Amino acid sequence: MSQFSRDPRGARDFSSPQVRVRGANDFRQYSSQRLRLPNEGPPIGPKLRRLFGALLTLAAVGGIGVGVYFGVTELIEEDETPAATSVEATEQAEPAEGQGSTSPPDEPAAAEQPAADTASNEADSEGAAQDQASQSSAPEATEPDAEQQGELEAAPPSVSAITPTVSEEAVTPAQIGGAEIVAERVTAEAIPSGIPRTLADGADYDPTEPATVFTSRWPVGTTLRLTRLPGATLLTDEQQAAVVGAQALVVVRGTEATNTDLQMSPAAFNLVAFHEIERIIAVRVEVAAPPP
Repeated sequence: MSQFSRDPRGARDFSSPQVRVRGANDFRQYSSQRLRLPNEGPPIGPKLRRLFGALLTLAAVGGIGVGVYFGVTELIEEDETPAATSVEATEQAEPAEGQGSTSPPDEPAAAEQPAADTASNEADSEGAAQDQASQSSAPEATEPDAEQQGELEAAPPSVSAITPTVSEEAVTPAQIGGAEIVAERVTAEAIPSGIPRTLADGADYDPTEPATVFTSRWPVGTTLRLTRLPGATLLTDEQQAAVVGAQALVVVRGTEATNTDLQMSPAAFNLVAFHEIERIIAVRVEVAAPPP
């Protein structure tokens, strides 16, 4: 019969001393390992094999690294050796050549050197004189060119003195810098009061001038014919009948950047709209005359 053992791990002793049963808390049972007794330690063989394998791996990696280092070092030394030998050879050859050339100068050669020196000095002096002459004549030659350029560059037209005109001949895009000759629908607004404006020629802006327009779509000095388009929702039928289709000739006098295509003086805006009621209108623009 079996008797309980005094071992705290819960092992039981049977009649046969070679058989021992343990509880579930004594060890973990794996299919690839044999059961160990409670007083038996883990085997040392697998640990030694793992340690030996790790040492072999480190040794192999270290050997490869050392071999690569020495191989690269030898290659570098081989590349530097021919360059050093070539430099030494050239240094040895130069003194030899100098020694061969050091011979007592003959009297005719010594006499020829001063003559050559004087000839070179005379040539240098002649070249310097020519350079000074060219430098002194350069400003005289450039002054007429600057004057001619100043005459060729025409002064910008005085847009404050330009009046609207209608060209007798058809206007071409080349005359207005490639801009469009006819724009079917363009937004226009009146210049708000109190906002300063300056004409392209520097003159003061006059809000009462009925032919002043600021735009960047056409060059300064271009005469435009504006035709009011329908669609005035803020006007009554009588007011629309009075302004829709109305035309006005205006002149581009500045290129102020605005949110609309055209900014008109209040006097010019009143020719095709009601300044007191409307803020933005739509007009048809036709180039009537190119810049002067």
